[in-house]
Amino acid sequence: MSSFTDPRCRGITGPVLTVVAAGTALVLLASCGDGGRGTRDEGVASIATPSTTVAKTADPDAGHVRIRLDDNQRDVNRLWDAWTDCLHEHGVPADRKPAPDSPALKACESKYPLQPVEMDPAKNPRYSDGVRAMVKCMNGHGIKSVVSEGNWALVSGDSLNLPDFDKYKVQCQIKSFTDNG
Repeated sequence: MSSFTDPRCRGITGPVLTVVAAGTALVLLASCGDGGRGTRDEGVASIATPSTTVAKTADPDAGHVRIRLDDNQRDVNRLWDAWTDCLHEHGVPADRKPAPDSPALKACESKYPLQPVEMDPAKNPRYSDGVRAMVKCMNGHGIKSVVSEGNWALVSGDSLNLPDFDKYKVQCQIKSFTDNG
């Protein structure tokens, strides 16, 4: 079984994020306006786009960039590239990780892409159901997947090169983490 450490593959292995207070419902409702489409290429609206007008005290994730369930890998890569570009602009060499207490991390904190709310086990009480549904959906499309350490994972990294991998990953994420009831 493969284990991915590249942050661009976090949607494959599963996220671990922080708990949000009850005010999250208001943040999510406030963020639904235009669906946060911006320059994204395709998909359906998602409740995962955070509101940038809500104070950080109401939601510690407010103002952060958030990956959405309907983002394809190109969209996800663009978000990660913006974060790494910011780090480089603040003096972190391309071949080095930033120090945990570096000014670059602080300066680029809001550009660090957070996983979709629906794929956060601390925020989604049905996350485990979604993981099982995701594995079933991916396997149904011939992409060998398993539940691994409470998250979903690919049996082989070679699956990333399968035709329509990205299309099925997005379809399965939307179906599994919104329709798992």
